Amino acid sequence: MDYIKRALCLALAAALLLSAPGCGGREDDGPDLDPAEMARAMMDADTTLPKMVERSSGDDGGEDSFTYLSSLDYGKVDAYFYACADAGTAEEIAVVKLKDKGDAAALMESLHDHIKSRQGTFAEYDPEQLPLTESAVVTREGRYVTLIVSKKSGLVQQEFQKFFQQDE
Repeated sequence: MDYIKRALCLALAAALLLSAPGCGGREDDGPDLDPAEMARAMMDADTTLPKMVERSSGDDGGEDSFTYLSSLDYGKVDAYFYACADAGTAEEIAVVKLKDKGDAAALMESLHDHIKSRQGTFAEYDPEQLPLTESAVVTREGRYVTLIVSKKSGLVQQEFQKFFQQDE
């Protein structure tokens, strides 16, 4: 009888171990994409963009540069790429890859705060740039969040979406 109980316990334990990877792990976070590759393709979609200054998580001081863009805890960021107009105009493109897609809402809120800050700056120093910031786009796909401040934000957003349509 003890032999049967032990065999049954071992069989149940084996079944639990085999099913464990499907339980309690990370949700499917979608494709593993490079934010720099994504952002550069997005910038290519808008031929009206001025010369852009680029920053990323791979740069020396990448963490410090991220604080200009967002107040989100940098420990939640897997990687990012950010480009802004070199001439000080309003154009910006950013793609942030989060470690957990559950942090996307907080990042999006932080990016909206960034836009409001930029609007305040432009209202005072260059009001002609305000319409561009007022039409800014902040959107997400899974754990990827993008900020688009561009004259052709619709085309740029479509380029962002293409990265996720390819995976389907």
